[in-house]
Amino acid sequence: MNASKASIMITLFACTGQGKKHYSVVSVQKISNLLRKYHKIEIQRRWIFQCLADLLDVGYITRKQRYKRRDGGLIRQIPSMISFSLRGAKYLVSRRVSGAIQLLKNILRFVTGGDARWPNVEHVTDPRADGKKKTNQRELTKLLNNITKEV
Repeated sequence: MNASKASIMITLFACTGQGKKHYSVVSVQKISNLLRKYHKIEIQRRWIFQCLADLLDVGYITRKQRYKRRDGGLIRQIPSMISFSLRGAKYLVSRRVSGAIQLLKNILRFVTGGDARWPNVEHVTDPRADGKKKTNQRELTKLLNNITKEV
């Protein structure tokens, strides 16, 4: 992953309130401004869209499109809700991002049933592993225990 994609991941994580929420509704313009201010990276909107698409394809983030209905029936798109998947949280932890362990704990609590906020389970877990829920929960618990020991 190149530096701009890693910086976008960190920026998206910072916009989630560092684990207080499960999602971010930051716009592409705001991402561009934050990248310029904190990471000293100057990239165009089109490249940000491409990076977000690549992060979606890899499975680090998920997104839910949102729309707002105006008077007269006009529908306007507003910034999407972007959420981190389990794979994305692992990536942030591996990069030693401050607060990423809390995000991983929140995802684990969500998957095990202790938290019912958006995103849905299919947004944070691998959809190919539906039949192995108990095994996945044990693996997530082991992973979380190993990560907290390292830090």
